[in-house]
Amino acid sequence: MPRKEFPGDPRRANVVPYTAASSNDGSLYYIVAFISSMAALFSKMKWIAWIALYSSMFSAFSDRQSATGSSNSSSRVSTITLALTSLLMTYLPELLAVYSLVRGSTSGAPGAPVKTSAA
Repeated sequence: MPRKEFPGDPRRANVVPYTAASSNDGSLYYIVAFISSMAALFSKMKWIAWIALYSSMFSAFSDRQSATGSSNSSSRVSTITLALTSLLMTYLPELLAVYSLVRGSTSGAPGAPVKTSAA
């Protein structure tokens, strides 16, 4: 029995074949941002914190929304927040040292009492 062609038959030659979408959604950068943020928090290395910030921003900017309109925006924002926190924590000792110098303390320790001259 010969095959009968229907008007909506998807087996026709002029129908565009299905191709899967590329998986370049930034999930690799999301993982790199999370791991490097945690590594920067534990090791206090500034260059790891900068890598975390760059990869989290790239992850957020390359995020794609699905057909329903939902995305992982809350997890992307939390990764950016974690990267900013790790960057702040790596620079915090320097910021506290500058603050103590501005306050007039001669020792490098934050919160150290101000030395006064006894007469």
